[in-house]
Amino acid sequence: MTRNWMLEARRDVYRRRARSEGYRSRAAYKLLEADKKFRLIKDGAVVVELGAWPGGMSQVASRMVGPRGLVVAVDIKRFKKFEESNIIPVEADICEEDVVSKIIEVLNGRQVDLLISDASPKFTGVREVDVIKQMELTEKAYRIALEIVKKEGSIMLKAFECDELKLLEEEVKRSFKIVKRFIPSATRKTSSELYLIAQGKI
Repeated sequence: MTRNWMLEARRDVYRRRARSEGYRSRAAYKLLEADKKFRLIKDGAVVVELGAWPGGMSQVASRMVGPRGLVVAVDIKRFKKFEESNIIPVEADICEEDVVSKIIEVLNGRQVDLLISDASPKFTGVREVDVIKQMELTEKAYRIALEIVKKEGSIMLKAFECDELKLLEEEVKRSFKIVKRFIPSATRKTSSELYLIAQGKI
């Protein structure tokens, strides 16, 4: 961890805000902004988040879906225990073949309204390599979404701008009615990440 990164973190208004408002990460504000713009989450909805650790977005989703809703938080890392009773953590690697069956098991027959992927690889610092690694996760998340998101459901997938994203975007347009790109205000200025948001699964 470099000194510059630590200085940036201390200056990061979203990190400070997350700490004061009880969210586990600044990612919470990315979902809050996305929902305000696209109306992704309704009361009573079922949300699955891939790459959810440490759980900031899942906390936001938990509050939005309310006690009748459900949030399934999936990550290869073990979560600190959630206070929210409507969040079910699943310790799993989204690149493993059994991840869909693990998610379906905890859903217990409920259908998924929204799948979020905030998954990121271990970055190398070499952009060409990191872009490929990120897109592999983005594409994997999309394949999972096709299996578990219900008709008229939505997705929000973290990605990087690249040629591979354009190809995936064209594919998504064949399965969803509305497809948009979104860069939240809480995204670090040094980051080139964006989210591919698609609504109205066909």
